[in-house]
Amino acid sequence: MATYKEIFGKGIKNLSSDLSGDAHLGQIWYNTTSNTLKTLLNSAAWSSGGALNTARGGFSGGAGASVTDGLIGGTSPTAVEQYDGTSWTTKTSPASATGQRTWFGDSSSAAVQVSGLIWPTIQQITEEWDGSAWTAGGAFPAAYTGGATGSLTDGIYWQGHTAPGATTNASTTYDGTSWTSAPNVPEAAGYSPAGFGTGSAAVGYSGSGTPTQPTTAFEFNGTSWATTNPVNTKVQYGNGFGIQTAGVKCGGSQPPGAPEPLNSTETYDGTCFSIGSGQLSNPRGGGAASGTTSANAFFAGGGPAPVQGTTEEYSSSVQSVKTITTS
Repeated sequence: MATYKEIFGKGIKNLSSDLSGDAHLGQIWYNTTSNTLKTLLNSAAWSSGGALNTARGGFSGGAGASVTDGLIGGTSPTAVEQYDGTSWTTKTSPASATGQRTWFGDSSSAAVQVSGLIWPTIQQITEEWDGSAWTAGGAFPAAYTGGATGSLTDGIYWQGHTAPGATTNASTTYDGTSWTSAPNVPEAAGYSPAGFGTGSAAVGYSGSGTPTQPTTAFEFNGTSWATTNPVNTKVQYGNGFGIQTAGVKCGGSQPPGAPEPLNSTETYDGTCFSIGSGQLSNPRGGGAASGTTSANAFFAGGGPAPVQGTTEEYSSSVQSVKTITTS
């Protein structure tokens, strides 16, 4: 029989006082003062937000810090929209009309759009957003479309596809001026890998591979990638938000070919992915999600066809310390 540590990746602790904080969600401990087993539970849910001005999909990632500070742009139309927690406002389009573009940024006034397709060619384009206008960023070093996370001055881009049926395990970091090659991810996978965190402390999970769709996940510590515990639900065109020790994986579709949209939501505690208590009301992949914490974020747009204009807002808070009964 498997032990608690083997299943969840961490052992039961002996503590004289109770734990608190997102990093300890799901942890079981024995309180030596009260002589009881306890755990820390989380309450999380998705709720309806303001509708996009134009339904859209076909992109990966978004930018912004929270539900009151969001930014997305899609394949068709290319116009950017900014979210204030109530409604979306149309902003200036980037210069390049690429599809399947990848976004990252920790603010709606400081974001990056990179790579993408102008069919059938993968582009090596970087564009930066300052809140009012787009400017050319550092030249992207290779032709592949992957996942990304981080801020304008601390971003990382990884995996992806270089051509139909061909995947890569490359990664590269961005400092707001130029891209620098980073160590390879342990596994190659394409078609919209996703993740969350900063450019120097990231979590990534594979998109569709060749020929399978993996559940593998990885952590980047600023120097190297290492395999972490897998996700529960394999996805392509998924999304995520939060930090390396407290993140959320959401949405996506499976399997390759004719993808079935998912409402899957999983939380990550720095060690393991767990099925979240709140699931998306509207299953979809290829939308945009962003948030710098696991407690306050948004997910907007997506598909497959017809693309959607809905927005869902995610809220999470520590609910309570629960005593575990053993009889």
